[in-house]
Amino acid sequence: MEEIARMQEHLLLLRRTVGWTAEELGQRIGVTRQTVNNIESGRSRLTKTQYIAMRSVLDAEMLQSPDDDTEMLRLLLDALVDHPENYSPEERERITEKANMLAPSILAGATSRAKVSKQWLKDVGALAGLSAGALLGALGVGVGLSSWLGGALTNGKLKK
Repeated sequence: MEEIARMQEHLLLLRRTVGWTAEELGQRIGVTRQTVNNIESGRSRLTKTQYIAMRSVLDAEMLQSPDDDTEMLRLLLDALVDHPENYSPEERERITEKANMLAPSILAGATSRAKVSKQWLKDVGALAGLSAGALLGALGVGVGLSSWLGGALTNGKLKK
């Protein structure tokens, strides 16, 4: 599965992890709330342009926020979109399950991203089977446009 399809598959979780409504994400990338909802539900396909816009706003959010505020998002992007091959199917399932339990509280405003991210990383790190190398690799990798955008534009890795 390619990056665009993986982003679409996990977009709802990623958006909730940041704490954005569909309308807020839509405003940030120049589309309507309904477009975001249609992409998340699979009624519409995520385009390459939309993917680049979403990655740009997610990367900007991670760069502008303290590390402890976006560690959960960083690991989710690494495990579910950018480098799923570095994680076993069981690891990805555990990461996704735990994130799905905690992310709605961010969107609801019940707690801060930093508190959820801190608790989530503690829980994920304690899960049996998650390799320390995978966890540390994801957190140690710097976020930047060069990693995913460079591949998208120069290597032709991203396909429609």
